[in-house]
Amino acid sequence: MTQPVLLSMQDAFQCRPPITWIIDNFISAGSVNVFYGDAGSKKTWALLDMAVCVARGADWLNFKTTQSNVFIVDEESGRKRILDRMEHVARGHSYDETVPVFCHSLAGYDFGNAFWLAEFTNTINLTNSKFVIIDALADVMPGRDENAVKDVQPIFLALRKIAEATQAAILLIHHSNKNGGKNDYRGSTSIKGAIDLLVKVESESKKSIIEFATVKSRDTDPLDFTAEANFMMNITPKMFWLSVSGSKAGKKIHLTKADEYVLRYLNVNGASEKADIIDNADTCSPTQAQRAIYRIADPRLGLIERTNSSGSAGGRGKMAIYDLTDEGRDYLKNNP
Repeated sequence: MTQPVLLSMQDAFQCRPPITWIIDNFISAGSVNVFYGDAGSKKTWALLDMAVCVARGADWLNFKTTQSNVFIVDEESGRKRILDRMEHVARGHSYDETVPVFCHSLAGYDFGNAFWLAEFTNTINLTNSKFVIIDALADVMPGRDENAVKDVQPIFLALRKIAEATQAAILLIHHSNKNGGKNDYRGSTSIKGAIDLLVKVESESKKSIIEFATVKSRDTDPLDFTAEANFMMNITPKMFWLSVSGSKAGKKIHLTKADEYVLRYLNVNGASEKADIIDNADTCSPTQAQRAIYRIADPRLGLIERTNSSGSAGGRGKMAIYDLTDEGRDYLKNNP
């Protein structure tokens, strides 16, 4: 057993590195994350698409990624199906067999067993993977009750330690609760408390739009977004990829008080310098206002925009000026 490290307030006041993002402002290194949804919600396809983009260091939808090798524990699809899907997604992004994605399929993982936890850790290190997908939670805890804290908690504690030790982002695919109850994901309420990010994935089986709704996030503000699933299965070779959705239908936006302050300030004052927005913060702190500016100016929300260029032609070093976008005005109109 490893001797625990005793931390002190002196440690708290030392400089620490910022969060390392595998997917910018969404999935962090050393984190444990759960993506859940109904059967047919395309959650496995979505995470495979995410994995291929991370493995190449390419943007996933509108998210920047940090290139990381990928390891997949597949206890649901089977060898042929998971390899087919891996190939279809790689081809959908015009990639070939050199994409660094590795997989164990139907190996019989049991995360309640020390042998399999060691095998899992060793494979992460062997493949140098910093992005790990487990499909699905129920399949890697055989014989255990996902509704019982005594069965669920030790598994998530073990995954937490592995994520911390390897600095890999671990993503578990899970299922929705069809029987009602306090949570709409299946299993113990302790699941939500044990993880860094909980995302609900929804999509009608015959529709192409996939909705991602952040239910819990420790490191960022909740962010909901949509994507379009592109299935090209009637051609040879077959392909799949996600693209940024052109549909705003059903899009939900969760804003903080700081976000709402920035929108309200610009609605009253029009285009304004960043310093003025920050200095006049009333329902939040100046620091929170500054963070909110960057958050809602991000193209994934696009509620405000910088109206003077930060490039050389626009005068690098000039104070940034922000104003509402059309989407920001629409949001205020619909949410007075």
